[in-house]
Amino acid sequence: MFRTAILTVLLCICGTGWVTAQQEATKTPRASAAEQSKPTSQAADVAGKGQEKLSDAERITRLQRTIEENEKLLGELKATLEDPEAEYSKAEAEFKGLDRDLEAKRKELQKLTGEGKGDEAAALAKEIEALQQRWKLSKERFDLAIQERKTQQQQIATLEQRIQQDRAAKDKLLAPPSTQPTTPPRPPTTAPAQPAAEAAAKTEGAAAPAEKPTVTPIVPGLPPVAAQPAAGTDQSPKPEADKPPSKEVFEAQREAEAKAAEVEAAKETVRSISERVEQTRKNIEQERTLLVTARKKVENAEETRRMLAEQLQRRSAEGTPAAELQDLWAKVAEARQRSREAQEEVTRRVDRIDQWQEELERLRDDRIAALEEERQAQEAADKAQGRLEWLTNPLSVPNVVRWISTHGVLIAAILIGMLLVLWLGRVLERRMVKLLAARGGPGTQVERENRAKTLVSVLHNTVSVVVVVGGILMILSEVGLPIVPLMGGAAVIGLAIAFGAQNLVRDYFTGFMILLESQYGVNDVIKIAGVAGLVERVTLRVTILRDLEGAVHFVPNGQITTVSNLTHGWSRVVLDIGVAYKEDVDQVMQVITDVGKELRYDPNFRHLILEDLEMLGVDAFTDSAVIVKAIVKTRPLQQWTVKRAMMRRLKKKFDELGIEIPFPHRTIFHRYETGPPPSSGVESGERPSQARP
Repeated sequence: MFRTAILTVLLCICGTGWVTAQQEATKTPRASAAEQSKPTSQAADVAGKGQEKLSDAERITRLQRTIEENEKLLGELKATLEDPEAEYSKAEAEFKGLDRDLEAKRKELQKLTGEGKGDEAAALAKEIEALQQRWKLSKERFDLAIQERKTQQQQIATLEQRIQQDRAAKDKLLAPPSTQPTTPPRPPTTAPAQPAAEAAAKTEGAAAPAEKPTVTPIVPGLPPVAAQPAAGTDQSPKPEADKPPSKEVFEAQREAEAKAAEVEAAKETVRSISERVEQTRKNIEQERTLLVTARKKVENAEETRRMLAEQLQRRSAEGTPAAELQDLWAKVAEARQRSREAQEEVTRRVDRIDQWQEELERLRDDRIAALEEERQAQEAADKAQGRLEWLTNPLSVPNVVRWISTHGVLIAAILIGMLLVLWLGRVLERRMVKLLAARGGPGTQVERENRAKTLVSVLHNTVSVVVVVGGILMILSEVGLPIVPLMGGAAVIGLAIAFGAQNLVRDYFTGFMILLESQYGVNDVIKIAGVAGLVERVTLRVTILRDLEGAVHFVPNGQITTVSNLTHGWSRVVLDIGVAYKEDVDQVMQVITDVGKELRYDPNFRHLILEDLEMLGVDAFTDSAVIVKAIVKTRPLQQWTVKRAMMRRLKKKFDELGIEIPFPHRTIFHRYETGPPPSSGVESGERPSQARP
């Protein structure tokens, strides 16, 4: 007994000292993470470097160090998850054991209560109460272990993605620059070609080597340059538009392409850093979750230790055997050890969060620097592109001056020549009139002068048209526009206008009005020019229909005078239902209305019907039937589907209710003056026979 009391006192003293030490450790300000451990990555940064741009060597070293540390952390996490002696396995085993013991003791308590053993049941109830407290704490411990395991699995996925991103960034730094020609093409020179005689003198007595065609890069805004012609081919001067770009334009194009490549590289760098920033934030959030879990584990271990200490003290006072007290003492020591390990884990988590925070700050600084580089690269690219556009813009000062110096003189000469020819024609007109009138002829002098003026006027107008058209074609050719297609097109248009302008204009105008007024469109069912069918195509000149038999009809729009559109906006089903004269028409109309409502709310047809069936009533009396008319509003092109379904349901409903749908028949009356013959079998007073077709 004395030994048990001493053991209890020592336990209380140790527990009190442990709690005091933990409280002091919590209150004592902890050193910064940078002083306690090395940062996760970028630990080689030199103090005071500031915003100085890092070299590729520094970046590669930092990335490699980050990759190695993250791989090490990843390996530790995987080993923890696979370790059979990890906290998760221990918590699971403890909870399963306590849950099994608690369930067994509860069953034993029920048994003792049923047998009437009150004292034993009361003692067992106290044990269950103590075991219930341990069960709750073990359950909380197991829940914390499960949460920690889930977070660690998420952390493994995040670290794997982060390692992949860091490797991609490292590979990009190690990759060679974009493929460019080692020897850039030299811009074309403006040196004049050597005279043929001088070239022949230099190459006399020796075979002239075959010249390779020179390929000039294409510059936006300027036409491509054709290869140089071989010897013996036509080397007549080409228009200025076929000349290669100048050296200045060539250099501007190369600079713009280089700057654009730099902008793309800067954007890719910003994107890569942004992804790594996001992954670092995820790491911080996961570490904070694990930190909260670790602190709860500390609280759980302390609560377990206090509960076990109280049970040990109580059982010592009750005189419990030393073997059982020794088992409780071992559990108290285990709880104390778990509390110490959880507290160490809290410290590690805090340190790791500080490390990730430092990593995040460095990445943010890198992103700011990358954004600045992107901005500067974009400004340089915009400047280079602006210079290239200015050099290639036909309205820029150098190009305007160049164009005027080459084409402007020729165009001015053409205009002056046109004006000169027109002025000479006007001057010679009066002289030709006098010359033709002086030659004599029938009529007076005035009549001869009038005839001469008419002929000269026609000739002058013809010459003026020829001069003006010829001058315009020459100017267009000088500007660079091909005139041969224009001349061919003008001839074709003139021929078409001469032979078929009237019908074509009518067709096109009618087609334009049809499309403008939206009289019908593709997939509409229409009747035009005596033809009915589905519209397959509509153009300004012709409308293509396909009838029910599959025949295609091409109707010129000029022949369309009336259009009947059966599917414009909506369609309508017209039902003419014939019933026998003996039937009650009110009942028939009600049956038709009910069938229409049933069809309207059918899932297969309600999207085809726009409104409920409208009953118009009795419409006509025929030879053998009463016609009841009803209408149903449907979607376009769906009136036939709805009508068939409606007729089918009406037939079945009429058969079910016994409503007769009559068919044409004929009544024959036999007339006999002396009575029917004996062989006919017709007695006097019998009804006449009815013959059905």
